[in-house]
Amino acid sequence: MPASTSQDGGYALTEVLVASVIAAAVVTTAMTGMAGALRGAQGASRMQLVLLEGANISARLRAGDQAANVAADYPGWRIDISAVDRPVDPRTGAVLTRAHLEHVAPLLALDLIYLEDGTLAQETQP
Repeated sequence: MPASTSQDGGYALTEVLVASVIAAAVVTTAMTGMAGALRGAQGASRMQLVLLEGANISARLRAGDQAANVAADYPGWRIDISAVDRPVDPRTGAVLTRAHLEHVAPLLALDLIYLEDGTLAQETQP
């Protein structure tokens, strides 16, 4: 019988290895991109939580809660209270107060100025 002169229809080992390397590179790149997207989403979620805590702190301060009590409930925050102008209204004793809220990680700083009624202002004056 004469020898067959037709070439083998399969792939050479080199072609299979090159295709495997290309596929591995594509999968690695895709996984790296997905991991980066997940880290970004986690960071955005953390920042949203910090902003919500900041809004809660500011609402409690404006409602008249003492800064020490509020700071005890939010351990990641530092709260500094200072006078803006004492008194704003000499008839009622109402004052403007500045609250500087600072969160450790992620770093976020909020400055609030709010009006306190006269009774609270008279208690805190020296």
